[in-house]
Amino acid sequence: MQQIQPQQDKPLQQAQLRTFVCQNGKSSTESSPETLQAVLHDPHALIWLDILGYCGPQQALLQNVFELAPITLQTMDEAKERAKFTEHENYFYLVVHGMSFDIQTNEADTPKLDIVFGKNFIITSHHASLPWLDALFEETQGKNADEHLMSRGMPFLLYALLDALVDSYFPVLDDIDDIIDELEDVTVNSTSNDVQVRIFRIKRSLAQMRRVISPQVEVANALVGRTGKFIPAKAQPYFADVHDHLLRAFEVLDSYRDLMSGMLDVYLTTVSNRLNVVMKQLTIIATIFMPITFITGVFGQNFGHLPQVEHDNGYLFWTVLAFMGLITLLQIWYFKKRGWL
Repeated sequence: MQQIQPQQDKPLQQAQLRTFVCQNGKSSTESSPETLQAVLHDPHALIWLDILGYCGPQQALLQNVFELAPITLQTMDEAKERAKFTEHENYFYLVVHGMSFDIQTNEADTPKLDIVFGKNFIITSHHASLPWLDALFEETQGKNADEHLMSRGMPFLLYALLDALVDSYFPVLDDIDDIIDELEDVTVNSTSNDVQVRIFRIKRSLAQMRRVISPQVEVANALVGRTGKFIPAKAQPYFADVHDHLLRAFEVLDSYRDLMSGMLDVYLTTVSNRLNVVMKQLTIIATIFMPITFITGVFGQNFGHLPQVEHDNGYLFWTVLAFMGLITLLQIWYFKKRGWL
C-alpha cells in the first residue's frame, strides 16, 4: 500500500490511542492489530478507536486492519478541512467540527473531528482534546454502558457522537448570548474604542462558527440519505434530530450576527451623537464670546483719539463690562429657552 508522508510544515506529535471493543456482551480495551482484525470479522461486535494527535504513528493499523484509503489518512492529518461526507468501498468518512469560545478574549475555536465508520467500527481522530468526547468515551466504559451505547450497534454510537457534538454547541451559544446582552447596555452608554474592538472580535468569531456550521447542516442531511447499508431505517429519525439541532444552532448564529451588526450601527450612532453634543457645546461657547469679542475689539483699536476714552470719567470700563455680562446672560437664557443647552 502507498505510504503517506507527513507534511513538512506540520508539527509531528505522538498519537494517543484509545480503544474500546464490545463483543459477545463483553467489553475490553485491547488494541493489538491481531485482536482488532479478529473482532472486525464478527458482524455483531463493535470497535471504537479514538486517536488524539496525527495519524502517522497509527498508519499501519489504519491501512492494514481497517483498510482506510491513503487519501482518507492524508485528510485526517490535515489541521483544517471543511466539513464533508464521502463514501468509500467499506466505510464512510465524515469531517465535522467542534466549537468553543473564550469569554476573556472573545475568540472562537473550531477544532476538527474526523469520523470514519463502517459496519461494526468507528474511528474518531482529532488533534485537540475535546472534553465532550472524553466524557462520552468514559460513559461507554461506565456501569451499564454496553446496554446504552456499544451494545446497540454502530448506528447508535455514531448518533451518540454527533448528538454530543451538537449539544456541545449550545453552552457556547449561551455564553455568547450573555456577552451580547452585556454589550447592548455598554454600547448605548459608552463610546470607548474597547467596545468597538469587542464588537468586531465577536462578529469575526460568529462568522467563523457560521462557516463551520453551514456545511455541517448539509453533511447531516446527506448522512441520513446515503448510508442505508450501514444505518437502518429505525435509526434514521435520530440522525434527523441531529440535523434539526444543527439547523437550530445555525439559526441562532444568524440571529447573533444580525444583532452584532445592529449593535455596531448603534455604537456608531452613539459616537456620532456624542460628537454632535460636543460640537454643539463648542459652538454655543463660541457664539457667546462673539459679541464680547466684538466689543473688546472696538475698544481695543489703536487710534490716537477715541471719543469714548477722551470723555471717560472713570465709569466707562465698568459700564462696558456690565453690558458684556448682560449680553452673555441674555444669550444663555435664549439658548435654554430654545433647548440648545
